[in-house]
Amino acid sequence: MEKSVLEQVGLSKGESEIYLVLIKIGESIASDIAKHTKIARPNVYDYLNKLKEKGFVSFVNKNNKTYYIPASPEKILEYIEEKKSIFENSLKELLTLYQPNKEMPKIEVYEGSEGFKILINDIIKTKEDFVGWGGSNKVKDYVEEHIIKRYLNLRKKYNIKARLLYVEKESILKTPLTKFRSIPKEYSSPSTVLTYSDKVAMMIYTAMPGIIIIKNKELAQSYKTHFEILWKASKK
Repeated sequence: MEKSVLEQVGLSKGESEIYLVLIKIGESIASDIAKHTKIARPNVYDYLNKLKEKGFVSFVNKNNKTYYIPASPEKILEYIEEKKSIFENSLKELLTLYQPNKEMPKIEVYEGSEGFKILINDIIKTKEDFVGWGGSNKVKDYVEEHIIKRYLNLRKKYNIKARLLYVEKESILKTPLTKFRSIPKEYSSPSTVLTYSDKVAMMIYTAMPGIIIIKNKELAQSYKTHFEILWKASKK
């Protein structure tokens, strides 16, 4: 048996050497082991004690001398199994503590009316229904009429439906594919928030208009959940 095998199992170089010698010569006293290994006797005792702790060596006292006895090489397999069991239990504990890195949000910011075009094209690209609040026809002030018409036609083509909450008395961009419900004017804001696919988008209607698109599944789901609460509490 090669020492490297024992070292791979978990024995040190000195422990491996002493165990192999004991396998060859049988039970022996420390001085004999030192002679065969050329390891200093104090170190031999240290290695023997470690081998005893690991179950590779036992001892017996005869005539006031301690004889060390090697365990059967089958002990190697038992030792591996013991280590495996320890590692498996430790792994289970670590897995209960482990929290995988959550998806980092991907944020895109666009200034000016071009951002609105990017957003509506992105919505069409998903071909999925969407929800939002702050619904308004203010988008007409920033996007050409033919762009809006194309957007609505593509929504119809892909049957992309929407549910939007709008502030009472504000104008909305009506379309058969969108259901609207009103919310109190206290919720008025110079923006529209849309949630589609795994994204949340904010359309900002200010002197310098802009679009913020955040890609994050958890955030999108959170907004959708919040929307459903507001949708149920809103007026038809």
